[in-house]
Amino acid sequence: MKTAVQLVGSMYPCQNVPMVVFGKRCPTPCLYCGLYKYQFPAEKIIAEGKEKVIEEMSKHKSTYFAPVTDCFLPENSDLTHNLLEETWKLNQLWTPLVNTKQIIPGKTKNLIIANKHRLVLQISVPSVDEEIISILEPGSAPIPERLEMIKRLTLARVPVIVVVMPWFDLGNAEDLAEKISSTGVLRSIISNGILTKETKNRMLNSGNQQLIQVAESVCFSKEATEKGLVIPREQRIESLTKLINAFKNFGVKVRVCISDNHDLGDSGLPLCGEFKHHNFKRKEER
Repeated sequence: MKTAVQLVGSMYPCQNVPMVVFGKRCPTPCLYCGLYKYQFPAEKIIAEGKEKVIEEMSKHKSTYFAPVTDCFLPENSDLTHNLLEETWKLNQLWTPLVNTKQIIPGKTKNLIIANKHRLVLQISVPSVDEEIISILEPGSAPIPERLEMIKRLTLARVPVIVVVMPWFDLGNAEDLAEKISSTGVLRSIISNGILTKETKNRMLNSGNQQLIQVAESVCFSKEATEKGLVIPREQRIESLTKLINAFKNFGVKVRVCISDNHDLGDSGLPLCGEFKHHNFKRKEER
């Protein structure tokens, strides 16, 4: 990738919005990530370079930040700030979906607070076990710092959604739900996630017995997804139900992402199959 940033077509039908792709990728990628080196084919690229990306983003209802590297990686945070700020100037109803597991810099946090009515902010907290996180997400912010950031944002009335992906059910559902709810979060999106053959092998070689057991359990299920390996259906339902009930005990509403759970339609679980925001309807009515 020769440019600092690209805008590419959607990877996820449930979102159906273009995505920002950064040239600078995570130097220490998450153990479960199979996308950190991915280069999108030319036919998927909508725009390249900061100015063209901003111009093109302003024509859309939303944009996803970011599928293959964290938009608040230190190397990307200034560019992310500029992309958000300049696109909002061009389109006041543009409502980006921003996902991070890093600490958002102060100036961008202020920008987000000022624009909280036209932003969907997701912060990833797949576990509160620091040993597990140090293996799964070695280049990401420590969990206590993420939780403190979430608390400061919710106090500023930013409706943060906590993303628990991948949820591997390593015995800490109640502790996870309690600590997330203590930040003031009211909503969460969860999923067990998927592994590629490469990421499965990384987990098998992690040296952590719990993660090794997860890696040994995954299999190919065409009914769930054709993009990778998943935990067997009944095991997914059991582990997701456990986390949903834990969150319910602390007053947090939960939805299960169906991107890699196509086989859960009749499971009875609360599912999230479409990215929605009230600004989208306002844009259609203009």
